[in-house]
Amino acid sequence: MGQGHNATARVLESGVRERWPGATVEWIDLLDLLGPGMAPLLRRLYVANVETTPWLYEFFYRAIWRLPWFAAVSRWVVGQWCGRRLARTVARFVPELVLSTYPMATAGLAWLRRSGRLSAPIGAWVPDFAPHPFWVYRSVDLTMVMHEIAVRQALESCPAARVEVSVPPVRAEFRPGDRAGARQRLGLPPDKFVVVISCGSLGFGAVEGAALELLDADPAVLPVAICGRNEALAERLRALGEPRLRVVGWTDEPESYVLASDVLVTNNGGVTAMEALACGRPVLIHRAIAAHGKASAGVMAAAGFTLRSEKDGELAAVVRSLIAEPTRLKTMVENAIRHGETAVPIVTALESLVEGPHNGATRRLRPEDALFVHAATREVPQQAGAVLLFDPKPDGSPVTLADAEYLVSATPGLHTRLLPGTGLWRPKWQEAPARTAADVLDHVETGPDADLETSVTEAMDEFFSVAVTPEHPVRARLVTGIEGGQGALLVALHHAASDGIAVIAALVGRTRGKTVLAPPSPARRVSLRGNLFSAARRRDAGELARGMWALAKAGPASRVRWETRIDGPRRHFARAHLHAPDVRAAARRIGVPTTDLVLALVAEALHRELGERAPARMRVLIPMSIRDTGTIRQPGNHTGAASVDLPTGAMPLPDRIRQTRDLLAAQVGRGAPRAGHAVVRVLGVFPPWLHHRLARLVYRGTWFSALASVLPGARSLVVLNGARVRTVYPVLSLAPGVPVAVGVMTWADRFTVCVTVPVEQAARGDRLAGGVVEAFATVPA
Repeated sequence: MGQGHNATARVLESGVRERWPGATVEWIDLLDLLGPGMAPLLRRLYVANVETTPWLYEFFYRAIWRLPWFAAVSRWVVGQWCGRRLARTVARFVPELVLSTYPMATAGLAWLRRSGRLSAPIGAWVPDFAPHPFWVYRSVDLTMVMHEIAVRQALESCPAARVEVSVPPVRAEFRPGDRAGARQRLGLPPDKFVVVISCGSLGFGAVEGAALELLDADPAVLPVAICGRNEALAERLRALGEPRLRVVGWTDEPESYVLASDVLVTNNGGVTAMEALACGRPVLIHRAIAAHGKASAGVMAAAGFTLRSEKDGELAAVVRSLIAEPTRLKTMVENAIRHGETAVPIVTALESLVEGPHNGATRRLRPEDALFVHAATREVPQQAGAVLLFDPKPDGSPVTLADAEYLVSATPGLHTRLLPGTGLWRPKWQEAPARTAADVLDHVETGPDADLETSVTEAMDEFFSVAVTPEHPVRARLVTGIEGGQGALLVALHHAASDGIAVIAALVGRTRGKTVLAPPSPARRVSLRGNLFSAARRRDAGELARGMWALAKAGPASRVRWETRIDGPRRHFARAHLHAPDVRAAARRIGVPTTDLVLALVAEALHRELGERAPARMRVLIPMSIRDTGTIRQPGNHTGAASVDLPTGAMPLPDRIRQTRDLLAAQVGRGAPRAGHAVVRVLGVFPPWLHHRLARLVYRGTWFSALASVLPGARSLVVLNGARVRTVYPVLSLAPGVPVAVGVMTWADRFTVCVTVPVEQAARGDRLAGGVVEAFATVPA
């Protein structure tokens, strides 16, 4: 198309030869490979779109941003077409590095990488301030854009891409220099306000109108119009016969004209604008061309690099204001110079491409994990976590930041980022191998000798009220300065990364020097036939059928008369604990499993909290592990769930315990946990947009009123570099419309209890945690 793409490529070639002097460089003009006559046809279409039918060009540009399906289909078609045309040429050269400065070429290279035909590092330089979706691909190892604002735009179109800010990719001659000397060489008067009009090699846009406006702006203004290869434009301007107007055709020293100028006028944020900025010259964008021209003008204006004009007379007014306000002009010059000082140099970017890791591979989320991506909202983020309380070390010192980093390095999801997906694409994990525990861990000193209970409660409420992000699905905080040299480590991770069992197993295994987590299993394609009726699952068909029937006939949860509104992500966490040997002894005495006894105590606490408003039964969702020997060491959610109508009406505690036992046994006996797991997997059959909606319909307060989970922990001593892990509290997230979650964990000599509630309902959380302890005190001896 225009010469800007080639100019950028020449700069990249210079960078390659500077870093690797013996390198062999081969140029490929993609348009020449697309077939007979395609190159001139595409160039004519581009010129016609810009000059004759800008509305059509604008329509297409807006469509690829506003219609994700259209952008996806267009990128796929262009990628296949261009990739196949590039394949033979690229394979013949056997490159060690491939660089692109043209979006269709980038699409083709990305397709070659995805299809396994190109293993060399791929870099793409975007010679424009506004990257569009055709520029940015996950399969490209590094995409270089021209400003931090452009980074955000690029990641909006492809969150999995690796995007950084490049110095302007212009020739070394474009640098701040002697204005007076340049004017003398070009025969330009030293006392005029020189405005260079340059609209690229094709001379697009309203160049004549800009020249006439500048002639009328002020007698001190001297316009210089560089027409590039547009001879017709040059002839029309010369025909005006204006003595103050200098008309230049194609020139081999554009840097001299830029250095000679006070400002440069152009119509987009392409290479011409970058050359001016590299010289420290302000840019005025007049009547930006359609689509990418207007988009890049917007980015440059937001960055403080340009002033825009669209209507008649506006350009002249802008120039007059700059003449009248030299400080304003000086500020724009300073902005232009600073831009190149903070960006990544070309050679540095090339080295990182060759020596650094490729852009991380992606892995589709299993439906069980994707459920929590779809169910999450701003008010109800889906993050799980744990709070570890440490005794001091034998010398009385607290656990250290280095100790915490060692432990956090085992957290599932640390070396990934989450790509939430769209209505067309399913959520994925992307590898982020360079991330370390230090990147996600911070340290808070509360002391000296702060009260343990107060410090931990305040730290939990603050820390877990901030949700993890897709970019950083793991967060951690070490809290020290607590009385007696005690410390606390708070760990939060996106619920899609793992369930509580894998988290605790990973952390405990880390203290014992073990690599606990196995590589994640790939997401399997789900089909109704394969999951429900295949030969491999016939042995489970009866249990699954009974579980499905139990789920179907359960219906919506009965209404609970309490506040279910959740206005935001802020949470309160109430904690308590029971003496584990006493709980186990009581369970043996009554003849029930300890899990059933603990859940009956939760039901008793709910009854006491609701009082006369307590329903006879309350639907509680109880996650249950379905891990086996093949999945015990894998991250992700390997859980089913039983929706149990816990007895919360008025009754003696022994009756509540027995009813809880019978209800749980009935649900498990009917296969409810595996049926619930199967339903979640079946949801993965549907298109992403429908999967998203169905997940939100399934995981909400319509079907259950509270969450409760009893997790196995470590019953033996756990020590981190001399500091005993005294207690661990599990942290559960809420669900939309579900204002209470109760996590219980066995740890050493304790059953720890952690109640999650919205911060506005903190008192309720405290009463529920205390209610569990009070209920246990009334268990018959």
